[in-house]
Amino acid sequence: MVKAYILATVKPGTESFVAEKLNRLKEVEDIDIVYGDYDIIFKVKTKTLEDLRSFTVETLRRIKHIQNTTTMITT
Repeated sequence: MVKAYILATVKPGTESFVAEKLNRLKEVEDIDIVYGDYDIIFKVKTKTLEDLRSFTVETLRRIKHIQNTTTMITT
């Protein structure tokens, strides 16, 4: 099992919209809208590193208003 935290920057004013879209994804376990350099932080769990790559490269890129992400894999 691979767990990671993903920090996302989104278009201003779309935080709730993006959080709602993320909440519908089976890989996402927890979501928080935050203040600072990022707008949203969320925890994901996938079976493999390849699944995590697929999630970040394919799934997240389809969500409107996400501008940038940083992924931190847990140990």
